[in-house]
Amino acid sequence: MGITEAASSGDRLKALQALRDVIAERIAESESARDVAALSGQLTQILKQIEELDKNAGAKMSKVDELASRRKQRQKPIKDGTAREG
Repeated sequence: MGITEAASSGDRLKALQALRDVIAERIAESESARDVAALSGQLTQILKQIEELDKNAGAKMSKVDELASRRKQRQKPIKDGTAREG
């Protein structure tokens, strides 16, 4: 998905990911240390925003999914490495 399509989709995460990719390409292509420094700063900020959105997406788990996740984490392995049931 291109940057224009991602931005017009209204999905902030997709837009940030597309922007991240564009900036990373520009950094790779740039021969100017000044441009690389400026773009790197922007890339760092975009990566932080993407990380925050990913954290928030995980926090919006349904109660059923949250319960299933907790149960899965509590399962203890037995000697052969498989998980015990319930």
